[in-house]
Amino acid sequence: MQAETPDGGSRPRLAGEHRHLSGTLDEMTMGIRTERVDLQTINQLLGRRSIGALLLVLALPMWLPIPAPGISVAFGIPLVIVSAQLLVGRRSAWLPSWLGRRAIGRAELLTLVEKANPKLRTLERIIRPRLAFLARDWAMIPVGAACLILALIITLPIPLGHMAPGIAISLLALGIIERDGLAIGIGLLAAILGIAIVIFASTGLIVAVRAWLPP
Repeated sequence: MQAETPDGGSRPRLAGEHRHLSGTLDEMTMGIRTERVDLQTINQLLGRRSIGALLLVLALPMWLPIPAPGISVAFGIPLVIVSAQLLVGRRSAWLPSWLGRRAIGRAELLTLVEKANPKLRTLERIIRPRLAFLARDWAMIPVGAACLILALIITLPIPLGHMAPGIAISLLALGIIERDGLAIGIGLLAAILGIAIVIFASTGLIVAVRAWLPP
C-alpha cells in the first residue's frame, strides 16, 4: 500500500497508519478490471468505514458536475437505504441483493473519483478527529435522520433539488469517516439550510405553476 507525501509523491504505508478516503478510492478504482462494477462490490472495497464512505460516494454525484440521466433516483434510493441503517445504529452498510446488483460503468466511476479526489484531499487536510462528543454513537441518530430526510428529498423531481442535500450529506459523511465533530455540526447546519432551500424553491415553483394555470 502507498501513502501520499506532502509533495504529491508516494511511499510505502506504515502498519496502522491512518488511510484517508481519497486513498481508499484510488486503490478501489485501480483494483477494478471489469467494465461495470456493482454497488455490493464497491461496498466491500470501501472496507470497515463503508457506511460513511458509501454515503459520501453516493452523495458526491449530487453536486459534482457529472452528467448522467436520472442520477437523483439512481443514487437517491441507495442513499435512503444506507441513511436508514445509520439511523438505526449500523456502522457498516448492508445492501439488499436487488440493490447490490445495480452496477455503474467503470468509466463513470473513474470520472467520479477523478473529480472528487482533489476536493477530498483539500478537505482531508482540514478535517480531523475533534469535538469527540459530536462524533459519538448517540450523534449518529440525528445524523442518520438528517441524511434520511435529505436522501428522500434527492429522490423527488425537484429541479436542482439534489445539490444542497448532496453537499450536506457529503459533509456529514466526512465527519463520520474522520470522527470530526465539527464537520458533523457544520453538516447538520448545512442539512437544515438545504431542507429550507428546497422547501422555499418548491413553494415558489408551486406558486408559479398555479399562476400559469387558468382559473
